[in-house]
Amino acid sequence: MQFRHTVVLALAAIFMAVSCVSVDKTMGENMVPGNQELAVSMAEIEVPVQLKSSQPLQTLSTEEGTFGAIRTREYGLVEFATAADIYPTVSGWDFGKDAVVKGIYLLANISAVYSTHDQQEGIPQQVFVHRTYRNIDSTTVYNNSFTSADYDPTPLNSGEVVYFGTDSLKIHLNLDYAKELLSATKAERDTAKLFAQRFKGLLIKSNTPDEGTYGGRENLMNFGMGALYITINFQPTWKEGLSRKDTIFSLNYGRDYCLNISSYESNKLQDTAPDGDLAFEGAAGLKPYIDKDDLKQAIENWKASQGLQNKEILVAKAALVFPFEIPENLDMSTYPGNLYPCIREFDTTFNANLFFTAPDINADGMELGTMNRSLCEYRMDIPSLIQDFISKDASELDELKHNIWIMPTKSEIDSYYGAETHSIENTTYFTGKLNGNNTKSEKGGPRLHLVYTVMQ
Repeated sequence: MQFRHTVVLALAAIFMAVSCVSVDKTMGENMVPGNQELAVSMAEIEVPVQLKSSQPLQTLSTEEGTFGAIRTREYGLVEFATAADIYPTVSGWDFGKDAVVKGIYLLANISAVYSTHDQQEGIPQQVFVHRTYRNIDSTTVYNNSFTSADYDPTPLNSGEVVYFGTDSLKIHLNLDYAKELLSATKAERDTAKLFAQRFKGLLIKSNTPDEGTYGGRENLMNFGMGALYITINFQPTWKEGLSRKDTIFSLNYGRDYCLNISSYESNKLQDTAPDGDLAFEGAAGLKPYIDKDDLKQAIENWKASQGLQNKEILVAKAALVFPFEIPENLDMSTYPGNLYPCIREFDTTFNANLFFTAPDINADGMELGTMNRSLCEYRMDIPSLIQDFISKDASELDELKHNIWIMPTKSEIDSYYGAETHSIENTTYFTGKLNGNNTKSEKGGPRLHLVYTVMQ
């Protein structure tokens, strides 16, 4: 027992001796050459911002269609319509003989309504359905891909339809249109593509607020949740002695996509040097716009002021900051929850230039432009994009990938994998105001916050 206690005491003494050894954390610091030390610095650069239309904006959708109209004092009139192909819900239609059309109507689920004022959400709107002369496919990409020449100006409505913003919409159509649909051949009835090629589809739109009247509503409907229903009375032929029967045939509204069509009077408000506020819109309306040459020049001016020309600068963090003022009525319900820089890229699937969120949005730990009502700002991290502006010559900046629109965005989380994806919110008609370059606000105007180091 005596031996055991002696060993324990010896070990304890050793551990106590080790724990008392001090560590000199400055050891070796003078071994780093002075020209290899990295100093982190910060800068704030004013960013010149224009107001520019975001048309043409890709608005093909597999999620929702939108129709309606809104008129405001600030932006004028904006109109929305949606168009989609039709095709039989099931193949093998059998009309027997001597079929008589008794009725046809379009039924659609409305997922949401949006207005610039709460009291407008239940206003009456006249809704019209028109037949289209053109299929909706990968060639009809943009909000302005459809013109008045692409649909019949005469509505198919059998009577006046007044809609109050409820969760469903039912529109009775004229019987002649139903009779035409029933003239489809067996091959057309059994093949969605052939049916759509012949009969095309339908466009839904509303009336517009009268000139001098402000307000209106945008209505959003779930894609794939609309259908045409045709009621007929016919003589069955599959068995002798059967009496005439009534039945209903249905057609889906929306085959591959729907196209959301929109037009804006605000185009005349585009401005390369806006004075005061940056009044912006959602969908394909006005957006804050940063021209690549303007941003490059602002960065070059800053480099010159700091004596950093021809220096290798490494960006650690870069954020665009857009301050705003809280409205007097405190109502910010028309503002988007997120704004983020968006650029254009050529898409080989649609053979067109499309808008995408800047790639930095997918990096970990980024500020994604969420509205901060406490600081009254939207803050958007884009370090890799700003690194391009710092490192590349002006001639190397791309017309598509380096011109920047500030646009509303949305995010979705995959229910199975849990992955989060970000995309442009291109349907809802948001409106709002941000501080411009000439603002008198203490919060200042749009600027770039930069954290960087100069490589020796």
